[in-house]
Amino acid sequence: MNSLSSIWTWMRHEWQLELRQKAGIQGAILYVLVSLVVAYQAVGEIQESEVWVGLLWIVLLFSIVNSSSRSFASDSPGRKILLYFWLQPGQLILARMLYQMAFNLVSGCLGFAVFCLLMGLPGGHLPVLLVLVAVGSSAAAALGTFMAAVASVSGNGPGLSAILGLPLMVPTLMAAAKGSLFALQGGLAQAWMYAGMLLLLNLLAVALGYLLFPYLWRE
Repeated sequence: MNSLSSIWTWMRHEWQLELRQKAGIQGAILYVLVSLVVAYQAVGEIQESEVWVGLLWIVLLFSIVNSSSRSFASDSPGRKILLYFWLQPGQLILARMLYQMAFNLVSGCLGFAVFCLLMGLPGGHLPVLLVLVAVGSSAAAALGTFMAAVASVSGNGPGLSAILGLPLMVPTLMAAAKGSLFALQGGLAQAWMYAGMLLLLNLLAVALGYLLFPYLWRE
């Protein structure tokens, strides 16, 4: 219970920092809205399912990467030492991964709602699409946060995070896009299968971070 309490307390601390600084929340919302408005001005409503799905996940991808890459960027050397004595490494990575997953799940669903309002919805089943956006956004956020943690420990900054995250992020987004396409075209069984795959990717990313980050942090 003490460990769960520490994780929950640190998640609340991350949220309070976001509210105090405001740049993260405002930046995420502004990025999604500007991207959607530019896309709408360029192409208008989209009738082709493939184009609709591809544009949706391109917009969400950059918002997720921008948000999750900041999760360890503000840690100065002094703050890292404080965290080393205040929290166990597993608690720290779990708290930040779960926070980023929740944050991007909400922002992804809001972005999806605005996307549907602007671009229309070319058929499909809205509840299934919403589930795929939620689990896809949270899985990508979990992977992005873990890669940001690796880059922070190595001292090589966000560039390394992008390089390491690409091989893991691409299959995740491909699964999300494939599931979304099936949902638009009426293949509910295949869409739910991809949703289950993305849920497993969420669990795998969290487990990977919890198991590996303590060894990296110790170094």
